[in-house]
Amino acid sequence: MHSMKDKRWFTQQVRPMLDTLYRVAFTILENDADAQDAAQNAAEQAYVSLERLKDRSKFRPWLMRILKNECYIILRSKKRVIPFDDLPEEGREPFDALDLKTAFSRLSPESRLCITLYYYEGYSISEIAAFLNEPEGTVKSRLSRARKSMRQDLTDQEVSHAE
Repeated sequence: MHSMKDKRWFTQQVRPMLDTLYRVAFTILENDADAQDAAQNAAEQAYVSLERLKDRSKFRPWLMRILKNECYIILRSKKRVIPFDDLPEEGREPFDALDLKTAFSRLSPESRLCITLYYYEGYSISEIAAFLNEPEGTVKSRLSRARKSMRQDLTDQEVSHAE
């Protein structure tokens, strides 16, 4: 079992990250309840597994990897379920009002995660690479492709409104 010192240290590390955990989970899951569940499950899993963390200076990326895994567990469990509210109305285009939020939502989950971590949460490329367990070049490529894709979507929408 963990000592009181470990509990205090863990709490000091996790408490400032709670909002970030939720936002990152929401970026992946796009559902409030699931994001809250994933953040809570990740914190719980990290606490239970704390003795496996050899280098405490790497706590943040370690916790974020746990969170990512929790999110993907939730996604896999819901893969075949499409909420009724998400179905387009009959005779209506599913993307008739493209804006920044819609352009963002059209990105792959991996790209949305990179954009969120880099621009909203302020993580560096190297921190994101450590969190995703991928090379920095992959993170840079995802960010570049995501920006390009969003720019194109927004430009296309602007052109269609002008016509």
